[in-house]
Amino acid sequence: MAKLRLTDTWLSAVTDAGDYSDTIESCLKVRVARTGAKTFSAVRKLGGKTVRVRIGAYPEIGLREARARAGEFREMRALASTPAARAEEVADAVSASAANFFHDYVADMQARGVTSYGRVKGTLIDGKYALLPFLVARHGGMPRAGDVTIQDLQAWMAESYARSPNYAPHLRSYIVTAWKWAVKNRYDYRGGARDYGITYNIAEQLPTTPRNKPGDRFLSNDELKALWHALDEDHPTHRVLKLMIAMGGLRVTEVTMSLAANWRDGWLHLPETKNGRSHQLPITRTAAPLVVRCLELAHPRSPYLLSNPRDPDEPLTMAAISRGAKRLNKQLKFPDWNPRDLRRTMKTHLIDAGIDERWLDIWHNHGQTASVARKHYIRAEYADLKRDVAEAIDGWMGPVLSGP
Repeated sequence: MAKLRLTDTWLSAVTDAGDYSDTIESCLKVRVARTGAKTFSAVRKLGGKTVRVRIGAYPEIGLREARARAGEFREMRALASTPAARAEEVADAVSASAANFFHDYVADMQARGVTSYGRVKGTLIDGKYALLPFLVARHGGMPRAGDVTIQDLQAWMAESYARSPNYAPHLRSYIVTAWKWAVKNRYDYRGGARDYGITYNIAEQLPTTPRNKPGDRFLSNDELKALWHALDEDHPTHRVLKLMIAMGGLRVTEVTMSLAANWRDGWLHLPETKNGRSHQLPITRTAAPLVVRCLELAHPRSPYLLSNPRDPDEPLTMAAISRGAKRLNKQLKFPDWNPRDLRRTMKTHLIDAGIDERWLDIWHNHGQTASVARKHYIRAEYADLKRDVAEAIDGWMGPVLSGP
């Protein structure tokens, strides 16, 4: 068996079949098959016997993690008495920690372009009330991913629910999806299996809350006018709300997740929207000066048109925008409303003003009739129609929002 200092450069290039031993971590071995597949193992003598346990395939398991798992195996002093217990104990010694699991999951989300990876990272890893530090405190150290129990998740969710009953369902969905990802990776037959010691989705046992019924709140003309004039363009959350109105009822995330580069040449270019398709809209005359103001105030190191003041690499959060709306609500003494109600408000008033409902569906990127042709073949951008809608939006907003 050849001995050398393993490196990622060497691992990615080696093709000669055989077993290789790491000089940095003595327990770590890598076997290169004739097919080119590379598998990490931890090997050492325990109880007078040479024990080998598989860690995982490279590059799904990185060199750094393989060394860490082999190091933990090296620290074992004795084996259990029965073969079954020994097998379980050895497997546990090299299984992934909860931190490995969470970091891998978030990295996979980011690699797939999932825009919510930042929120999930905060929920699982580094947020103020994140799950990982809660588990470390509860277990008295870093637990293995497979050792996390439904009771652990229940206790964390109970604390989260006590802080914010309305947000707890979002947290549940994040951890259910994370555990589902781990199970899928364990049993992936396509060659990309990663074993975190998680055999089934324990998070699914957490009870769900009844779905909220779709809201029916929309602001009257007078309320909309009062809100418009109360919005301060120097305030980032106010700029989001004002831009939603000025663009005829954009989705909150279509504003918050948009990059500064998406607003160019008089158009808003959204590479991906809620229905998975790209969407382009002409910038209305009402919105144009506001977009210029947003670009002037944009953080120079942030890609976003409206970045998070605490972390320019992240967009404004929905929680921050909702808090801004609540403060406005208190100031204006309106019946309760939330930022998503602005989309319903604009669509309702624009239809009442005589703008064709199908035109507005295209503007708002709502699903059209689910025919085979539309689902698979029609990719029209409707540029001229959208310009007409932009003109109609400006025509309606001018008289309604003008004056004090």
